[in-house]
Amino acid sequence: MKRLVVVLFVLLTGCGYSAKPLLKSGVRTVYVPVFDNKTFRREIEFQLTEAVKNEILYKTDLKIVPKEKADSILEGEIVDFRERVLTEDSHDNAEEVRVFVYVNVRWRDLRTGRTLMSQERITAPTEFYIPKGETVRTATAESFRDLAELIVNLMEEEW
Repeated sequence: MKRLVVVLFVLLTGCGYSAKPLLKSGVRTVYVPVFDNKTFRREIEFQLTEAVKNEILYKTDLKIVPKEKADSILEGEIVDFRERVLTEDSHDNAEEVRVFVYVNVRWRDLRTGRTLMSQERITAPTEFYIPKGETVRTATAESFRDLAELIVNLMEEEW
């Protein structure tokens, strides 16, 4: 009987879980334009934008729509991009690299103009061992996936 009371108490008082949505209330759609790129590295803005869109679709209930149909807009700019070779093979080919991408992001409610989230110089440094036949581009793509996950996590409601 004592165990039943304890179990009921835990269930009724909660275990830190909630049924409320993880994203900001009332926002159902988002427009995600191609991120700006302030670096000399070309084309990376397209890769990062695509990674962020994929993460939004995978982890949230938000629909990505054109700007004229959107409740909100998620804008970003890549402000710095760095690759560091950590180890090389005997032919001076990179074996292990670390990629740093720094991004500013802002998520606004287009109906009210209110900023829902704003962060500067977000980074998700990624170390990557390059298997035979792969390139540093693979490490860059991995870094973009990590960064996209971090950005979408920042879009969640604060507890």
